[in-house]
Amino acid sequence: MGESIHAGYLPLWNPYINFGIPQYGDMSSGYWSPLTWLIATVTGYNAYTFTLEVLLYILLAGLGMYKLIGFFNLDSRVRVIGGIAFMCCGFNTGHLQHFNWLSGAAFLPWCFWGYLLMLQKGLLKNIIRTVLFFYLLVASAHPGITISAFYFFIAILIFWFFKNEGVSAINTRLKQTSISHGIFLLFFLLLSAGMIAGYLDILPYFVRSEKLTLASSLSNPSNLQTWVSALLPLATVKADAFYHTDISMRNNYLSVTLLLFLLLAIFNKKNAWQKFLLVAGLLFALLAAGGIFKTFAYHYLPFIGYVRLNGEFRIFTLLCFILVASIELDKFIRQQKTFGGTLQWIYYLIEVIVITCIIAGMYKSIAGKQSFIFNSSTILAQNSLPLKLKALVDTLTFYDTLWIQGTVQLLILWGVKWCTRFGKWDVLQKILVADMVIACLLNIPFTGVGKASVAQVQAVLLRAPKGIPIPVLQPIRDIDSLPEAQKQLVGDWSLYNKQPGVKQAVPYPVVLKNMNAYFENNYLHPDSNFLAMPFIFVGAKQPANTLLIQNYSPNKIALSVDVSTVTKIILQQNFYPHWFYLNGDVKKPVDQAGINFMSAPVNKGHNNIVFSFEPKLVKFAMLVSAVVFLIFCILMFIPASKWPS
Repeated sequence: MGESIHAGYLPLWNPYINFGIPQYGDMSSGYWSPLTWLIATVTGYNAYTFTLEVLLYILLAGLGMYKLIGFFNLDSRVRVIGGIAFMCCGFNTGHLQHFNWLSGAAFLPWCFWGYLLMLQKGLLKNIIRTVLFFYLLVASAHPGITISAFYFFIAILIFWFFKNEGVSAINTRLKQTSISHGIFLLFFLLLSAGMIAGYLDILPYFVRSEKLTLASSLSNPSNLQTWVSALLPLATVKADAFYHTDISMRNNYLSVTLLLFLLLAIFNKKNAWQKFLLVAGLLFALLAAGGIFKTFAYHYLPFIGYVRLNGEFRIFTLLCFILVASIELDKFIRQQKTFGGTLQWIYYLIEVIVITCIIAGMYKSIAGKQSFIFNSSTILAQNSLPLKLKALVDTLTFYDTLWIQGTVQLLILWGVKWCTRFGKWDVLQKILVADMVIACLLNIPFTGVGKASVAQVQAVLLRAPKGIPIPVLQPIRDIDSLPEAQKQLVGDWSLYNKQPGVKQAVPYPVVLKNMNAYFENNYLHPDSNFLAMPFIFVGAKQPANTLLIQNYSPNKIALSVDVSTVTKIILQQNFYPHWFYLNGDVKKPVDQAGINFMSAPVNKGHNNIVFSFEPKLVKFAMLVSAVVFLIFCILMFIPASKWPS
């Protein structure tokens, strides 16, 4: 997107990913997010801007949670505690390499806050602000989070109607809410016109437009074992056989402080919001666990069967649990309670568990010689501090993680006990910050940083050509690749080399049906396999100088072709609607070549042929979205006093 925009082209078609895809139909890339367009337009994307974008999403998550907790009129210190806990929670720490999961976590609390304001008072400004938040969520987040959010906010709406209200109040609220939600829906559809048009455009040709098989929909859960991370997050980075899921799906940490008050809320009298949030959080935890609960949802809840990675459901669990714990902590502070009663026995139970883990971890590490301590010579032999740290990460064992994380948690627990005993809430806030920082630093070498620096990744990306160059007319099978070590840093080189065509399928979320058929059957149909030819070539055998690329962009290719007989020209891009060819005065939709490519007829003699991608409806809808977005943003600067009541 960035390269196209900077070269003066609208990013509609990406010609490089598996023989080309319509970019606007990529539901996992954040194509329709204004933040994506802002970065792509201003600085462009590279390893550094990607890193800054990650940090921005994490910051937005914390600020959004701070605003959301403020809706419940909680103590300012509790708002900071909840905001930081959500910002650095296990979901974000575990998914530092999954941008569209982080963006979902970033905008979710903002949507919750805006929606509550809209429900409380359906002012036009509240509605427009909420529309903007929901658009940012849907446009940037992974589709699984969007599907989950649909059910989450439906549940909030139902709860809002029946929360401590009589029948007459419900009838009044029904009328008010119907009007505000009608306006909300209208504005959201207008703002989302481009996104809706783009997704509807690709769905008939998209492999994932159909429900997953049950087996596929049960993959990568945050199962019961992963809740060890609620107390010992570092323990989830080892012992893969115990967790039976990807490492990024295991971290559910929300701080020792909020864990303590979450458990206290369970045993204490709860207000209506706490009851709702506990139930909602538990239901999403069961969905995230997969198994029988996800199986039920797969069969009976629309769209849930399209979600493949169940671990993403847990962001709603963590959001709910942090809110419940924050409300309980606020009650504890306002009622001027001190360490004792139910809190005391919950605290000592946690402390006993932590001490047991420390002892067990140390015993197994030393007695069984299963510790990084016994590999200290290997670690110290490394030439630099970063290499030493990497060696330490590699040699750390599960039992090491128990006693290391356990020791940290024990110290934090002692600090929490002292703060609750003497009412030192400002100090508790600082302890929570230290807690979350340490938890992040211990986990990100396994789930976020990897074993290469940003500079090393950027060095590989710098090998890619700048802008949108005219591709070389060489056989696709001769296109260069990367060494395996560099592929592990940036993925397949075909994503960056600005040369259309791939020798084999490259893993990417967007898989077109024709493309899928080609990669599955190209060995069975050699007449459709043109790996020995350039990405564009004349069908009949012609001299090498009969084809010249005069102009090239992702959406338009101008060619000069001289042939001695009537033939056809083949463009190795995925056969997809909105592609046309122009030869002289004749403009028609392209023909299909083989299983998956495009072709156009070539007349005898000289031909000036233009292939162009023209999704007119999508472009018009994109313009509508852009205009509506700008209008809404401008309206947000109008003072509240000048808005109609």
